[in-house]
Amino acid sequence: MTHPRSSRLVRLLRAPALHFAVAGALCFGLQARLAPQGATGTASAVSSEIRVDATRIHGLRRDFRLANQHVPDLDETRALVDDFVTEEILFREGLAMGLEQEDRAVEWRVSQKMRYLGEGKGDADDATLARQGMEMGLHLSDPVVRRILVDKVKVLVGKAAGQASEQDLEAWYRDHSAEYEQAGRVTIRHVFFDRGRRGSDGARQAAEAALEAARGHGLDVAESLGGDPFLAGPRLAGQGRAQLTKFFGAMFAQEILDAPAGRWSGPWQSAYGWHVVWIEERMDPRVPALDEVRGRAEKALAAERAAARVQAYLAQVRPRYHVWIDEAAMQGGFDD
Repeated sequence: MTHPRSSRLVRLLRAPALHFAVAGALCFGLQARLAPQGATGTASAVSSEIRVDATRIHGLRRDFRLANQHVPDLDETRALVDDFVTEEILFREGLAMGLEQEDRAVEWRVSQKMRYLGEGKGDADDATLARQGMEMGLHLSDPVVRRILVDKVKVLVGKAAGQASEQDLEAWYRDHSAEYEQAGRVTIRHVFFDRGRRGSDGARQAAEAALEAARGHGLDVAESLGGDPFLAGPRLAGQGRAQLTKFFGAMFAQEILDAPAGRWSGPWQSAYGWHVVWIEERMDPRVPALDEVRGRAEKALAAERAAARVQAYLAQVRPRYHVWIDEAAMQGGFDD
């Protein structure tokens, strides 16, 4: 008699476009799991019934409230439940494939639970304890084991999407190039007047005097303007809004990005004091060519294709599961 897990996995291997043999060789050594597990495998066939009762819904809503500081509304609750069902399906698919077997992380986790429960007597090693623990079903309710199996199924299924062709990548980048736009940047030379050393009014007055002395002159007068040392130095190259904001604050960043190039301007106040600034170079926003961001684009496209493959896989396997949801609990409790 064919083992239920083996039959199920064979059906997966035969599914169109799912080259699980290749993906398994790359990821998890899936061939070792094609044989029936026998006494050391999953204790019983994976249930096809998923129940989302009031207790589960309350727990999902509670966790959401703690993380987001507000009680989820009905739409948010439905999304939480749908995510839970999706994860539960992926977890059970992982069990059906036997992905918990011979997994070092799962083995360690279950063996530690056995030792915590006082079952780790004598010289029992992790593998023995893990096998005993899984026979007891300790892995079935463990959140760490659940996450490991869910992630393994996602990777395994996602690998079956295969590598995109150059034509696919070029077409994808045409549609997503705006996401890679490089913000406008400036290279600046500044003379800094330290509020900590001079006081706020003193630093401002010194900066005003420096600007007056610099009018009509070029960069050659910078060292004669009497500024204070600045940790990042007097010249900052290729600074975008995010970098300027991080160094000096949002208002300073906006003023510098709007300042004229090729002459002294200011004085501009930052979080540290006052600055007289020369814009050496202004670089307009630009969309880089594909080759400039190829690595990032390839990773993004691969992730998108893998996610789409996982969604297609879920659409294929979800009808096998009978999902029951407590609708009354879904509708109520929005003030808890």
